[in-house]
Amino acid sequence: MILPVSEKHNDYAKKVVDLLNNSDIRASIDDRNETIGKKIRENELKRVPFLLIVGEKEVESGKVSVRKQGGEDLGTMSVEEFTELITNEVKRQISNN
Repeated sequence: MILPVSEKHNDYAKKVVDLLNNSDIRASIDDRNETIGKKIRENELKRVPFLLIVGEKEVESGKVSVRKQGGEDLGTMSVEEFTELITNEVKRQISNN
């Protein structure tokens, strides 16, 4: 789930979703007019595995801030790095089953 901090970050969030979808990673945008704290809290309650937060710093650097389910902050990374992280996570889970 991509969480833009405010409406002015929605265009960048859409670019991130397109990049992820092109890499066969399902993603969507929570572009409701709510505070970022409320968006994070509600998506954590829905048990969304990864939250990608995009604000001014992320737009300027071309990166995303990543939070894993359970509140673990994975820091800031490029969309390509996140794609690699997801791919490795899926491979790890498949090999454990």
